[in-house]
Amino acid sequence: MGYLLHVLAERCTGCMDCVEACPIEDGIRVIPLPSGEWNVVVCRHCNPAPCVEVCDFGALGVSGDGAVVLNPALCTSCKACIAVCPFGAVFLRPSGTMAKCDLCSGSPKCAEACREGALIYERVEKKSLMKGKPSVAELLELKGLR
Repeated sequence: MGYLLHVLAERCTGCMDCVEACPIEDGIRVIPLPSGEWNVVVCRHCNPAPCVEVCDFGALGVSGDGAVVLNPALCTSCKACIAVCPFGAVFLRPSGTMAKCDLCSGSPKCAEACREGALIYERVEKKSLMKGKPSVAELLELKGLR
């Protein structure tokens, strides 16, 4: 058993409560779509995590509770993690440093703040979000990075 952050974008009203609640600048984004709906961009903490697999500097790892965490002291901002993230949830800030959700040590503030139920953090059977998605090698090749 583990925990998973579910994003139910169809419930999102664009209120930005999750963005305001997030303690990590650029840890979550809510983007308006031309259809009038909203795209909630936040790390889903994949298992296995392509960003962890591609990080040659050990800046990304998986904590004991399954959260994919960033160690800024080891990060070179090479952007390989951005290239392979299937959810677009790793961000390069204007300052040049990387940002991503760390699940607030197991108590994600975004899910707590979401009144519409668009973000749900719950215990689930071990589940792979990467099932059926391209491998890291395929993603890098597709983007011309290796």
